[in-house]
Amino acid sequence: MAGFDWATLERDLTTALVRAVTSVLAEHPGERFYAAALWLLYRESDGPIRLPLLAANTVAAIERTPADDRDDLRWSPADWEHDIIDWLPGDDWRRWEHDLTAHACRGTPAQWEAAFRRYVTALVTVCRRARRELGRDLLVVIIDPELHETVIPRLLAAPEVRQHFPELDEQAAAWGALAALSPAGRAAHLAGLLNTVDGPITGEAADRALRDLGPAAIPALIPLLEVPGTAWRAAKILAGIGRSDDDVITALTAALARTSGPDRSWVAAALSRLGRLDTVLAATLPTDVVVTATAAPYGSFRDETATPPPLDYTSLTRVLREHPHLTDGLAAELTGTCEIRAGEVDEAVRGTGSAHPVVRRHAVNALGEPRLGRAVGRRVLPLLARLALDDPDAVVRRLAVVGLSFWGELATPHLDVARAAARDPDPTVRRAAAAWLLDATSP
Repeated sequence: MAGFDWATLERDLTTALVRAVTSVLAEHPGERFYAAALWLLYRESDGPIRLPLLAANTVAAIERTPADDRDDLRWSPADWEHDIIDWLPGDDWRRWEHDLTAHACRGTPAQWEAAFRRYVTALVTVCRRARRELGRDLLVVIIDPELHETVIPRLLAAPEVRQHFPELDEQAAAWGALAALSPAGRAAHLAGLLNTVDGPITGEAADRALRDLGPAAIPALIPLLEVPGTAWRAAKILAGIGRSDDDVITALTAALARTSGPDRSWVAAALSRLGRLDTVLAATLPTDVVVTATAAPYGSFRDETATPPPLDYTSLTRVLREHPHLTDGLAAELTGTCEIRAGEVDEAVRGTGSAHPVVRRHAVNALGEPRLGRAVGRRVLPLLARLALDDPDAVVRRLAVVGLSFWGELATPHLDVARAAARDPDPTVRRAAAAWLLDATSP
């Protein structure tokens, strides 16, 4: 990662961390500290990266906590007694954050991701060095929910992981045993865990693993479509795998006629996500099920598909045109959006010119995504600015203002749009514009 001085960042952070923790230890000579932690690794994809906070805690602080709360407190730095607020001296931290963010945002979203991974590696190096200088009795860790499973084993030896984070050790053993099975065996075992709440492999983790296993998981999932209360999970995963072969479509079509309640809604959504909305529309189903199915290819669950089909507003437009009574339901269902890729920007741009406000709202939402990269931003920001002022639908105008705000400093030239939108007759548009103005013009 040329162009950024990682070695100096690591040295400066190590020096600051050791100095800050040493000071706290000296101020409390009679207490036994068990850990110092870097935490709150704030970041925005393709946007700012902030340096972490620092906290330390003692064995006595844990022992003063009610027994039922100790496990939760032990690795929750936000609740620790010693929050070392000023551990980065002077203005150094501002310079590093500025340079780090500029380096991460220099190009594509993939470059941002690579820079953030390198930043995490730098923090791992900092913690290791600091621990050597501070003494091995004090653990120096990184606490971050999204990084927990991968970063802790990089910081601690295996016996220490087993002692302090036994759940990670149990998870590693369970996944290791699973990896030794054949794909069919893994699928069968994971399918049996889908309703598991506790344990080393939870139902949520089994769900993701089955999706990632791909077509090999299909034979284990199809029988679950016949199990009330579990059929919805099987349908969701089948849609996530994205294989619309005859066996899958036949099984889902049969389940559509057999199931009820949430199971039927998820089955209908799965058919739609697999390109068979026609099967749903041909059946006699409650309106809410049809609405859910029609919206399914455009909602957030699309992001969980192994290889999402390209964004295409054709089916949504057809339903809005041929079944206008579903418009209000679809408007309510499509309050969110999916994450589109750079190759789908053309379709989203086309959607902003649709005759149907529901389509325009979704398209504007999809384009307000900095992860698409700055090249896309320079293309779509003028379009969002025009929609913020001129679209006849107040919701589209508000979403366009919100979308502009998400693009951060790249949207700064369009601040005049927010100022004009702040005079909009619709109060929701005015609130969105006021929020952007407040954020964009703050010192």
